[in-house]
This record gives sequence, C-alpha cells and structure tokens, in this order.
Amino acid sequence: MIVSPLFVPHKNQMRELVDAVIQKQGLLPQFYWPKELLGAELAKAEAFGIFDKEELRAFLLYRDLTQAWEVSLVVCHPDYLRQGWTQRLFENVIAAKSHGCELWLEVHEENLPAQKLYEKLGFKEVRRRPRYYADAATAILYSYRY
Repeated sequence: MIVSPLFVPHKNQMRELVDAVIQKQGLLPQFYWPKELLGAELAKAEAFGIFDKEELRAFLLYRDLTQAWEVSLVVCHPDYLRQGWTQRLFENVIAAKSHGCELWLEVHEENLPAQKLYEKLGFKEVRRRPRYYADAATAILYSYRY
C-alpha cells in the first residue's frame, strides 16, 4: 500500500474508481454527487490516494480552508471494502495535516461502517444536518482535532 497526493494525471483513475462504485453498488443515497458536480469537485479539490502497485484502490478529495481540511468525498473500490484501505488512507492524511488544524467531513446517517471507522480514528461528531441527502436522511458532521 502506497499513499500519495493525487494530481491531474490521476483524474482518469479517480473517475474510473467512482464508475466502478456506481456500477457495483448503484448510486447510493450517501453518494450524493451528481456527475456534473463530481467533475467540478475532481477538478478543484485536492486529493490523496492509496495504491496497490499501480492500481488506485481508494481516494479522498478535500479542500484546504487554512484552519481545516474539509473532506468532500471518500471512495474505495467495492472489491476492497473493509480491508483497511480507507483506514490507512485516513491515517496518512491525518499524519500529513498540520497540527493545530482540523479535518472535517460528513457522512450519511445509515453509513454505519464509515461512522465506526471515523470514530475509531478519533473523529468526533459535532453536528447533524437533518434531511441533507436526496433520500431525506441526516448528514452527520465529524471533526478531527489535533
């Protein structure tokens, strides 16, 4: 497993990974990014990815807001879920982030595996956004403070 920042040459692999998720799982409510917004986010946000040899297995997009990094998307290939890829990715991102800042993210209230992972990594629930997702589910907001 190798974790590294992702750049423009990786954009096609990132899109392919998103397409693999959609093909395997469908467009789940917790994956609320319409394609046109996803394209814009891929173009503007910064990213870290985790590779197995040359294959991108998972990535996350984030925005550097100076006082915090706001994670906007976390994607793991469906064939590699619950194998430690996302945890390792987050551990490296946490290690890379400057002390004194925060990491922010949100998660669909029914995405229990993600919630358990975030809490295991030290994220704390800070707020909820009722009826945030297209299926009217609540978004749970998490923060990681150093």
